[in-house]
Amino acid sequence: MKRTSFAKWPCSIARTVDLLGDHWTPLVVREAFYGISRFDEFQQELGIARNTLTDRLRLLVDERILEKRQYEAEPPRYDYVLTEKG
Repeated sequence: MKRTSFAKWPCSIARTVDLLGDHWTPLVVREAFYGISRFDEFQQELGIARNTLTDRLRLLVDERILEKRQYEAEPPRYDYVLTEKG
């Protein structure tokens, strides 16, 4: 069954539900709210697969819920912090 998209609806609640529709995304946001900011910390706290976490972090950065900030150059490593929108 295909899920109805609320991405274009004029209601902010409907758009948020559309964005947070899977069960991992709100959990990643929750952990960021509690102060988790590094990939390995998210993975450890949630027990989430690396590829799934990568996808959710990318989505949240693309939607400007999280901001990606580099904290190490070699190898490149990033913090993920909530934005004002987040």
